[in-house]
Amino acid sequence: MTCEQKNLILDGYSLTYENIVEFIEHPSVQVTLTEAAKDRVKHYRAAVDQWLIEDKKAIYGVTTGLGKLKDYVVDEHDQNQFQQNILLSHAVGIGPDFPESVVRLAMLIRANVLARGHSGVRVEMIERILLLLNKGVIPSVPQIGSLGVGDLQPMAHIGLCMVGAPEGRATYNGEEGKSPDLLEKANIAPVYFELKAKEALALIDGSTMVLAASLYAYYQAEQLCNIADMAAAMTIEATRGELDALDPRIHSANNLQTEQETAQILRALLTGTEWCTASGRERLGEFSPRVQDAVSIRSTAQVHGAIKDVLLYVKSVFIREMNASKDNPLIFTDGIKFESLSGGNYHGSHLAYALDFMGVVITDLAMISERRSVRLLDPIMSYGLPANLIAVAGLNTGFALVHANATALVSEMRILAAPSSVGSIPSKGNQEDHNSMAMSGVRKLMEIIDRAQQILAIELLLSAQAIDLISENMKGLTMGKGTSILHKWIRRSINPMWEDRYVLSDLQKMIEFVQKGQIREQFSVVTLV
Repeated sequence: MTCEQKNLILDGYSLTYENIVEFIEHPSVQVTLTEAAKDRVKHYRAAVDQWLIEDKKAIYGVTTGLGKLKDYVVDEHDQNQFQQNILLSHAVGIGPDFPESVVRLAMLIRANVLARGHSGVRVEMIERILLLLNKGVIPSVPQIGSLGVGDLQPMAHIGLCMVGAPEGRATYNGEEGKSPDLLEKANIAPVYFELKAKEALALIDGSTMVLAASLYAYYQAEQLCNIADMAAAMTIEATRGELDALDPRIHSANNLQTEQETAQILRALLTGTEWCTASGRERLGEFSPRVQDAVSIRSTAQVHGAIKDVLLYVKSVFIREMNASKDNPLIFTDGIKFESLSGGNYHGSHLAYALDFMGVVITDLAMISERRSVRLLDPIMSYGLPANLIAVAGLNTGFALVHANATALVSEMRILAAPSSVGSIPSKGNQEDHNSMAMSGVRKLMEIIDRAQQILAIELLLSAQAIDLISENMKGLTMGKGTSILHKWIRRSINPMWEDRYVLSDLQKMIEFVQKGQIREQFSVVTLV
């Protein structure tokens, strides 16, 4: 896929993560197929038509029923009804809808997979998906139902919207409604689009919705890592941390590239700090050498680096999946004859494992943030910061209860981090007797990320408050270039708290900065000063 002037061109083989980021950040991107992909799709589709009309082969999901009903024959004359029945019987998902960004990604990914040709669909069917995508008609897709061996339920909801069935739901220009009404408003004709043999199954098979949600979660996780580095640097500044722990020789000796990069980021954020020196520590009465800080401060680069290293593996899984044929059956050719093979490429096991890994490391990212935050509240652990980060304690309670939120959130995250991939439960009359449960994995990962965002927001709020409380003591000493910029950026919207006030609104504002990516936008500014 190439990206020029906000246009994405799919070929089924070269979708990149950079394309995904572009697609997420620019919803107006228009998507088309390469001519080579169209020719390939037509070539493979001809085989399906031949088998259906001339050879009368027994092909799963084409001339047979689905699942336990694989031994029942579906007549050629019933194919159109069969496609409709597949969507109606499978569109039974429940629960909250996926965010629009995730649904858009699912449509993009499925179009790319179908463009490989092995699924045997028509070009017109792929272009119908892209037409809705380009026009901004986004199906409403419930989150619950898939067991991670093909996202049958959620993708069937996309199918109902795509064909213009009245049972389909969608949004268009912020309006929610039935798909035929919204397709008409978007000037999509014909409103009703008829699927042909194999196309309904080809649409709903594969772990497309799981992958879409996974990619969006990964996109958020990358931002979280940047924000976590900024929050950690702010806490190191506020506690006048020992910078020897960031010496590049230490991290080079540990032989982990992501750790070395993290240490470099932290050094860049703290460049020029005089707070984190013996002179700075003496301002709050610390006259003996500190030697080294607690693990949550001293090992931030090691922990954050290890998290990023795991995420790189997870990313590699997702990238491979974007350009893989995820269907059953698949069609192959040796250049002369075609063959249909039934297998298990729809199985989401590798996604399920990757999602569990991701949930574990994002939970630990939040846990070490919470540990840094709690140090800021304690005069002993912070080496002299005011108790509860309030100037006059006793009369005022300060930020103790703000931090309590982080403790509560970490407790929930530990439960959510339990693996889904070991929780297979047989279904569908034991025809699906091993399920990846990848959808459960990605649903809880979305909750983990939401909680991690809030915990990092709490650390940022507390560290900014800590810096303000001791700024008078530190007069004449410079802060790190990056941390100084970040602190000033926060203070443009959130004032320091000198005595108790309704601080929830401040916390909510900081959480919004994190969740909407506004503070992440400062990352390049504060690390490249």
